[in-house]
Amino acid sequence: MTGRQELLRRLADFPCGAAVKLDDDLEAALHSRPGVVFVLRGNGLELAPVVHRIHAAGRLAAVHLDLVDGLSTDAAGVRWLVRCGVDAIISSHGQAVGSARAEGVVAIQRVLCSTLTALELGLAAVGRANPDIVELLPGVILPEVADLVLPRLAVPLLAGGFIRDAGDVRSVLAAGALAVTTSERALWN
Repeated sequence: MTGRQELLRRLADFPCGAAVKLDDDLEAALHSRPGVVFVLRGNGLELAPVVHRIHAAGRLAAVHLDLVDGLSTDAAGVRWLVRCGVDAIISSHGQAVGSARAEGVVAIQRVLCSTLTALELGLAAVGRANPDIVELLPGVILPEVADLVLPRLAVPLLAGGFIRDAGDVRSVLAAGALAVTTSERALWN
């Protein structure tokens, strides 16, 4: 099974990925149900031990390159994360997505849907970068924009941002997302 297939399987098994920003979030995520931990903040020099802890807990690690202190959103930043052992790299930058795919890790491209123009530009960038997975932010609006987004994607969609309760999860999944990423700990169990 490829890394992409394993990540997708884990998200299908439990469609709430744990989005963590702080050490106490990480600890809670490692003792909850999500099979994938999405690291949204961190220090690049201290990331390898975090990834090791995630793997030791039997989880996959997806790290948001754009938000890790000390790393650039270029091929060198991608290589650093690969050396740290990450399973997936998240970025809104097409070049980083392409570098992640070239390095053999799962590439997740984030698209920010703040306006219709931003959505159009983001989806055009997805078409150029060819990621393994797309993550739409804010995910809670997916039911309102699914008809604009899903027909243009040939890859699975994650929804992240403002997913606060089980009702949000249900509506986003019903709208076509494979899974959600959320920092709401109550949704991790």
